[in-house]
Amino acid sequence: MFRIIDEGDVFATKETLATSGPRTAVLDDGSVVCTFMINSCGGANDFVPMIAYSKDAKEWTPAEKVWPQLEGKDSLFGSVRRGSDGKFSISGQGFDIAYPGEAFWSDEAMGMKENYVFYSISEDGKTFPEPKKVQLPYYGSAEQPGGLLTEEGRMTMIYAPYPTIEKKEEVDNGVIVLLRSEDGETFTAKKIGQVEGDSQYAESWIERLSDGRLFISSWQTASEDSSQYLVSDDDGETFKGPFAQPFRGQSTGICAWEDGSVLIAYNQRKYGEIGVWLAMEKFDGEGKHQLLENEPVWVAPKATNSESSGDFGQWTDFSFGEPSVTVLPDNSLLVTLWYHKDDVNGIRYVRLVRE
Repeated sequence: MFRIIDEGDVFATKETLATSGPRTAVLDDGSVVCTFMINSCGGANDFVPMIAYSKDAKEWTPAEKVWPQLEGKDSLFGSVRRGSDGKFSISGQGFDIAYPGEAFWSDEAMGMKENYVFYSISEDGKTFPEPKKVQLPYYGSAEQPGGLLTEEGRMTMIYAPYPTIEKKEEVDNGVIVLLRSEDGETFTAKKIGQVEGDSQYAESWIERLSDGRLFISSWQTASEDSSQYLVSDDDGETFKGPFAQPFRGQSTGICAWEDGSVLIAYNQRKYGEIGVWLAMEKFDGEGKHQLLENEPVWVAPKATNSESSGDFGQWTDFSFGEPSVTVLPDNSLLVTLWYHKDDVNGIRYVRLVRE
């Protein structure tokens, strides 16, 4: 089981804005960096990446804009990650801004404005150069919340293709797209995890497990078994799955754990206690898994700001979301999430130990 040892805010404000996408990584000196986004309201195409630091995962520096010079020019939604090569990245999805107040999302299209993916590589996790844009290899918009996997001599990212507001072409959206670069400039692409029917992946993360396998966690918007995973035993040449998880939830964030197992933070808005849950699982790569832990680690007063059902199409009404989990140097676990409560918009952290 997990035991909470500390809880607080990385960031909190009563300003009229929205918070989203908190992710954390451990720096060389053991301190922690947290990135997240602010925008004027849910669905607005004016994301501004923010960054804060903590020496003890408890007291946080005031959040600052990562690229203040790009505010109002590029709408960027990205995640910080530390790679096995010791480098740090912020990577995700980016949008051009046509005019103030425009939306990046359309409920009618159930998709986004045409966009691109981006990345920025830092040696120390403190100074990030302006991001490089990567145009999509297939028509569609990219949903890329989980960041970049950097390893010695290679970069890997995944995204889920979504329908576009512009609707210039049909979109093959029942897949995940795997992008890889050996030189940091050009990327190869392939589609994995094909599913039939009107469904699309969301909140897709890729991680290298401690036993060397590649693991992808996601969820499908039209599936009763919404939480899914894929596993590769051959360094991403092929993937097995998607396989259904033994739990149902939304918006998974993952982190490798010992002995080939993985930590999965996810939202629970319908089944059981409402809030953020944390699972620990081990997989055999053939669709069988051992669920070692699965319990709530942060309880929400309610699932949505109004009385909506909490279905995918009503995501702008959610009162919390997008959890992530990071293993700290002392083997404690740091879970982060965004929340809206009363008149406060913030980024919450919960620190836990496994007992």
